Amino acid sequence: MKKSLILCLFIFCSLCRVQGQTEVCLVGTKHEPRVYFNSDSVYAILLRVQPDVVLMELDSSFFDKNFRFNLEKYPDLLSTNETIGAHRYQQEQGVDLRPFEITGRNEWYREHRYFERQDSMWRDALALYRADKLSRKNREDMELILQVMNYNDMKFASPRDMNSSMTMGYLSLREYILYQKLVSIVETEEMLNHWRSFVRLWSSRWYERNVVMAANIRRMAEVYPGKRLLVLVGLEHKPGLLKLLKECEGVELKEYWEF
Repeated sequence: MKKSLILCLFIFCSLCRVQGQTEVCLVGTKHEPRVYFNSDSVYAILLRVQPDVVLMELDSSFFDKNFRFNLEKYPDLLSTNETIGAHRYQQEQGVDLRPFEITGRNEWYREHRYFERQDSMWRDALALYRADKLSRKNREDMELILQVMNYNDMKFASPRDMNSSMTMGYLSLREYILYQKLVSIVETEEMLNHWRSFVRLWSSRWYERNVVMAANIRRMAEVYPGKRLLVLVGLEHKPGLLKLLKECEGVELKEYWEF
């Protein structure tokens, strides 16, 4: 009897450990098709991982009350690698889809004319650089920014290559250079002083999104304890989210190829 009780207690404790540890798999994505990544890549990764829930880089407004894509309201929603692949998988497997993006993201962008102002700020900064009107330090910083700005020319061989630790290291460095150096350039160049308020908003918004998305992922891990979550997120956000989620207890971070 005593041995049976000990055995049952051991099994119960083991199950508690399993149930208490939630697996979170972050997959860095490209929204538009590439040679090395498309909607079939997303679908294949989902088949491999077999998640209990798939978290999408969308806010709740893109879903109906049953957490299916609201295609009636957003008929063009199935236009990215992530939405096409996840929708196909949900239709076949019945998996839960959930949003984890910051609420009201697109409305905020429109309200602040974010992308219009971002493009104008970059044009002004680049115009000064090309006219050789930046200080020596700022010119060197701009050249560094331009070196890391466009990584789409990197020859990724596969989604795994795109999500490798080497790529994450590069993107972490790129993020630092891009958001810290441009803020410094704008704040120290008199001819760019009209962009000082916006460049701070531009930089802080990037980091704020990462913090909020990480918090939402953590919250969903609590909603699905002991389950397996797969997160589809734009590749550039993955390094920041990994760093934030590593601090969370009860979450086991895994790469999709580990399944």
